Amino acid sequence: MTARLHERAVDIAGVPVIFFLLSHKGLMKKIYLIITFLMVFLLLGCPPPPKAGKKMPRIFALSYSMETRREPSFLIADDFNRNNILDLVVVNSGDSSFSFYKGNGDGTFKDQRVFRTGGDPICLVSADFNEDGYKDVGVLNYADQSIQIYLNTRLGSFQKTNQLLMPGKIPINMASGDFNGDGRMDLIVTMRFSNVVMPESMAVKGQPTGIVVGDYNQDGMTDVAVALAGNGNKGVQVLWGKGDGKFESSKVFKAGKQPLSIVSLDVNNDGWMDFVTSSNSLHALTTIVNKGDKTFDSLKDFASGNFPKFVVAADFTGDGLQDIAVSNATDDRITVSLGRGDGTFTYPPIYHTVDEHPQGMAVGDFNGDGLIDIAVSCRDKNLIDILSKKDMINPKPDLPQKESKSS
Repeated sequence: MTARLHERAVDIAGVPVIFFLLSHKGLMKKIYLIITFLMVFLLLGCPPPPKAGKKMPRIFALSYSMETRREPSFLIADDFNRNNILDLVVVNSGDSSFSFYKGNGDGTFKDQRVFRTGGDPICLVSADFNEDGYKDVGVLNYADQSIQIYLNTRLGSFQKTNQLLMPGKIPINMASGDFNGDGRMDLIVTMRFSNVVMPESMAVKGQPTGIVVGDYNQDGMTDVAVALAGNGNKGVQVLWGKGDGKFESSKVFKAGKQPLSIVSLDVNNDGWMDFVTSSNSLHALTTIVNKGDKTFDSLKDFASGNFPKFVVAADFTGDGLQDIAVSNATDDRITVSLGRGDGTFTYPPIYHTVDEHPQGMAVGDFNGDGLIDIAVSCRDKNLIDILSKKDMINPKPDLPQKESKSS
């Protein structure tokens, strides 16, 4: 008897596998035994999905929204008029401008004041550049490949200076810090291809994207952590500051497959600052734990929504543990993952709906109630949404219970 081939699709462990089955009965029996064996092997060989904790209630409520210009993105909060009330500044990438919002102290803000920038502003920093005691604004323009400085007039406004800095081709991100110990604020810029500028150019071991500044080895000198993505080395490289404007490069520490943004926080309450990176195309975040000896360990990737864009950190529940909030650009949601104090975060995350295409975020107490709030720029609606903690529950993560010591 001539056997005939038939195509049949079998779903094994969620993966469709195509088998060609023979119509002869004896052969069919053997084939099905093989299929059964493969199914058992694959199912037992696949790790179980992470166990989800209890679903927790929202801890923020959308309490206020305000208009921006076109395509708001990078957002910062600071006290620009020294009245102990936080203000907001956001770059409007589609409008070549930034908007300044003076805080009222009750979770609302005065109408925006708009300042013209160079083409396609993508990042900004606040720092006292002229040492008058008031925070100024530095804006990084992607299309113009320039940095502009706006001095604080102390009257709720800013004055653009004539100084135009040209860091080089394709600037991506920017941060400020005192890198040479002279008490004055400096700037550092990541360039798309393999270097950072501060103002001298320094090569790194990959394609730099996000950047944060801090003292990561507790020697009293300012260091820089750079996220590296692209086709080369991927991870985080730390530039150890020497206090004179020069740096010592670390090796590249694993930090996700395509880390585009980075935030520093103490994830395990040991007094050393760690990092969390986001890889938005892979829907993943990664924790990088500081070992205190100028090396870092990368923990297993975790999820907090789809296409994570920006990440901010704060103790949102008041339990003494650092949490993170993530803007998920395609979900139109902000997710909050609560820190467990051991470098991991609760799952599933807590979802909060905002307006379309959330981008930049800033945290702070915007309404004066002593609780941390979140501001988020929503690109496609030209809005900033304020998420307030007022009258909301503070859920606590399911922390492992410590065994009581017998007397």
